Amino acid sequence: MSTKKIIFHILILFLAFSTKAQDAIYTGKVDSLKAKSVEVYRQTFWDNLPKPLNWTNDYENLFSDEEEIKLNQIISDFEKETTVEIAIVTIDTLKVSQENFEDLTLHIARTWGVGKKEKSNGILIAISKGYSQIRIQNGDGIALVLSDEETAEILQNQFFPYFKKEEYFVGTQAGLLKIMELLKTRLK
Repeated sequence: MSTKKIIFHILILFLAFSTKAQDAIYTGKVDSLKAKSVEVYRQTFWDNLPKPLNWTNDYENLFSDEEEIKLNQIISDFEKETTVEIAIVTIDTLKVSQENFEDLTLHIARTWGVGKKEKSNGILIAISKGYSQIRIQNGDGIALVLSDEETAEILQNQFFPYFKKEEYFVGTQAGLLKIMELLKTRLK
């Protein structure tokens, strides 16, 4: 093989490795920019929470329109009967990191003012299918009549069995109705 051919092959190899290195650097920059964009988006969502449109605010599209209407009607009827306000929110993974999910749910409950202020009788049910998480935030007035242990039991017995089968509406409705059943007997 001539010296020119050897130099040519070395040059080709050098260019190939150089291109791969540039691709890796470029991809790293893209990933870094992507991560920063997600964090900016999450912070913007936190700082500018949308106002609730109804009792159910489905940002993860877990429920059909008919299911949302049904949940809203159940909650509205219960609120008229008891004054207890219950909000349901589904949150996709783009809006919050898994570590901050619980903090966001509390922030939403406070910002939206779930519950009558003088009674602190609000409940926020927050669901993230993407993180397989659910959090129930009880207002102080609700915590007096519905313990953390009872809330955990409702999650275990009503929500989770259906969520495991990806039947989010059925599980949410079952959990909601159980919460309402317990509260009706205790808020008289």
